[in-house]
Amino acid sequence: MSKVSLSLDDTKIKLVDRSRGRMKIQIKFSKEEAEGFKNFCKIRPPEVDSETFYKQIFFAGCNAMSEQISALVEAHKAAQAAEAAKQENENEEEQNDEQAEEQLQD
Repeated sequence: MSKVSLSLDDTKIKLVDRSRGRMKIQIKFSKEEAEGFKNFCKIRPPEVDSETFYKQIFFAGCNAMSEQISALVEAHKAAQAAEAAKQENENEEEQNDEQAEEQLQD
């Protein structure tokens, strides 16, 4: 059994909105990606039907992506806050320097 990793490079995803708020997602894999997915699906627990297993894979991926995006947003907010604090400190130092210079002139 060859080791094949799944990638989205050649994958085509089609979303179709259905009635009553339903959606159909169709994913077309290349031959190698299809083989890799079939091999991955061999780990499906026997008590879980295929459809439920596919849904669980999909939602686990969505949840992982949401967590990654949230972590990136938090990191970005922290970086912006650190940059703002640094800018504020620089502004305070400039004001202190100006006040010290004015006091020396008096």
